[in-house]
Amino acid sequence: MVTFAQLRHASFESLDKAGDTWNGVAGHAAQIAGQVRSGVLQPLTGAAPGSLAPGGSRAWTGAAADEATREIGLLADGLTVFHYEALAVTAALRRAGSAFARARRNLLRAVGDAEALGATVSADGTVTLPPLPPEDRNDPDATAYRRRRWDELQQYVEAIGKAVSAATEADTAAAAALRALDPAEADPATRPGAVDNARADVMGAVGMPKDREDVPAWWATVDPAVRAQLMELAPGRLVEAGVLDPTYRWSAPDSGAGPFHTREPGAGERSFRAFAGLLLAGGTVAGHTDAVRHLQHFLDATGEPLAVDVDRMLRDDPGFRGHVDTLLAANDARWRETALAAYRTSGGAPVAVPVETPRDDDNDYSFPAGGQPNWFTAVGSQACVVSGVVTVRPGPGGDPVVSMQYQVNVWDRYNWDTGKSTNIAGVNVADSDMQGLHQTGLAREYDLGGSSTPSNRTVGEGEPLVPAGTGERSSDQEGGRTDLGREAR
Repeated sequence: MVTFAQLRHASFESLDKAGDTWNGVAGHAAQIAGQVRSGVLQPLTGAAPGSLAPGGSRAWTGAAADEATREIGLLADGLTVFHYEALAVTAALRRAGSAFARARRNLLRAVGDAEALGATVSADGTVTLPPLPPEDRNDPDATAYRRRRWDELQQYVEAIGKAVSAATEADTAAAAALRALDPAEADPATRPGAVDNARADVMGAVGMPKDREDVPAWWATVDPAVRAQLMELAPGRLVEAGVLDPTYRWSAPDSGAGPFHTREPGAGERSFRAFAGLLLAGGTVAGHTDAVRHLQHFLDATGEPLAVDVDRMLRDDPGFRGHVDTLLAANDARWRETALAAYRTSGGAPVAVPVETPRDDDNDYSFPAGGQPNWFTAVGSQACVVSGVVTVRPGPGGDPVVSMQYQVNVWDRYNWDTGKSTNIAGVNVADSDMQGLHQTGLAREYDLGGSSTPSNRTVGEGEPLVPAGTGERSSDQEGGRTDLGREAR
């Protein structure tokens, strides 16, 4: 268990150095494993051209050759296992170091705030106020003031306790991750699944949250070099888990028609509800499929979030594609420099840095009424954030190559504004009538949103390699997903 005194006076320099050392060991093991496979095993087996044999032939055959191939293959697998196990140690140390540093910052802040109120914080973390002077002990105002001061101090007492608990939890998690690295499971000769087990050890050591909502904040705390290794190890799994998601959390900017079902419907609302149902057929005939889908969800009155097809938005509207390209170009220089700074800090090891565009009104997008009647009626205006991961790797000539995997995220509230009207399937509909359906429980406003298929691009060096919204996927992903079934966030 971590004590108050240990956390207050801790230095994490040795832990940081240990993480650097293990990260270097992991990189060297991967490099040697690659050299064994490409420089020895492939030429020996004839699997690829090399200095010992041309492609498709074997320079050495027979029982001895088969045994040598097996042994060298096991050696390469053993080096790969060691690479992953060393990376798991790195991840566990980095995770612990980040948590310890955060807990210590919170502790020192709480101690400073408590002392600013006149309290004393002892060596074991006990917080006390000086006793009242004898002349004030019977003064109601003085005792009341001291009581208020003590009540105010309780938030800092609680913060001190939380900081120590957080450090203890981090220590326990790191110990468990390191104990899980069982050498008996790391021998490919006796454990056919040793490589897969080692990969699983890495994912366990980083402590990825199970709840997708928690993944972006966790991802931001992972060491940049470890992030890059994880993106090489399990890109599909990480993207599926939400590492490309933004840390920004959207909420509806206004209350729309107000609380749901605040009065009972009258004849007018029931008549308009029937008319709104007829609008669905008109929208279907006009080809406004998303406008119809969104209106139907409104009339279903569940209030549940609805996912939108961001890929199709991008394909349908050149203006939206241009808007996204503008957001990317506006942030490229900053993202590139941030990632290159992390690359220099890592000593030239690959790094990955999470990024996202700022969320403000200037970055939002409105569909044009004339050019996009389907999306204008279905969504209108939407909040927009582009988020992803910028990766830097050494290129063939030694110069760093900066690339990005990203997704386009949108949100909106399907509601109706007082004093406006909307053209639906050629019929002008007053927003106040739609509001009445929500207020009487015959329909219900809801949140909608979604994210595009992940896309790849070179940061600051030209057009996207895979244009956003095409629905295509990078060839290095382990499968993937579209966003149609994802709940709006």
